Amino acid sequence: MHDIDLNLLKALDALLAERSVTRAAHRMGLSVSAMSRTLTRLRKVTGDQLLVQAGRHLVATPYAQGLTERVHEVSRNAYAVLQPAQQALDLAKLERSFTLKVNEGFIDLTAEALVMELQKNAPRVRLCFVAKSDKDAQSLRDGSVDLEIGVLGTDAPELITRKLFNDHFVGICRSGHPLLQTGLTAEHYASYPHVVVSRKNNLYGPVDTALARQGLERRIIMVVPAFANAMNIVRHSDLIGLVPLSALGWAPVGSEQAGLTYFELPVDTPPIKISAIWHPRLHTDPEHRWLREVIIAVCQSKLGRLTT
Repeated sequence: MHDIDLNLLKALDALLAERSVTRAAHRMGLSVSAMSRTLTRLRKVTGDQLLVQAGRHLVATPYAQGLTERVHEVSRNAYAVLQPAQQALDLAKLERSFTLKVNEGFIDLTAEALVMELQKNAPRVRLCFVAKSDKDAQSLRDGSVDLEIGVLGTDAPELITRKLFNDHFVGICRSGHPLLQTGLTAEHYASYPHVVVSRKNNLYGPVDTALARQGLERRIIMVVPAFANAMNIVRHSDLIGLVPLSALGWAPVGSEQAGLTYFELPVDTPPIKISAIWHPRLHTDPEHRWLREVIIAVCQSKLGRLTT
């Protein structure tokens, strides 16, 4: 069927209904000359004249008359097939597992609200969180991951994103740390030993760039793969850590969490744009759309103005 153009089906439906090239062109939003060329193509494809001149009007050939109802029905059915499915979503009966690629901070931030939503409205839905060990798009492309949450770190042009909130880095230290007593300056911050979180053993980031502009450098003595590791180390030592605020559940500045205190950095770092990322294959899927809307609503409820 390489030479079959389904656009001709709609044009033929319009021509047979209007029995006028001019009116059919207006109906389809085409010029009269374009519709005239389309009629020529239709005559070639069908091997029939379809519409012929009878005085000042066009009349249908016997073949065209026999096609009129069939063409209208086939055209309507073809376009129905190609329209997005309008399925009623019964969440109470929905049985589906969604795989989400996230970091542990997002789980801590949203898990409680997501559990409540599932238990209340979609008790048969399962959310499977997998570690965000990289930013490669392949897992979204091959369907092994349904939704990714984080910073878009790939140039895959087809991926769709929706911003959830702006995050930013904060410093962490044990409660009662000398840094909190001496005054939080860039010099004091850089003077203490640091632990860095990196899954790929990258030591330096935006905070180091900001410190370097002041001629300062952190003394990094440990690198760990997860924020939870850094928080535990900091809690029991004089090391200073660096984590996104979301990893701490967006607690008030200066609040303590089981012996841990965090603080705003004495240097400026760029905001971290956190987005929901998915493949267009799932964009119109009503179940996937429901999940996206739930996550957006949870983030808005948790973060308020920071979602903009």
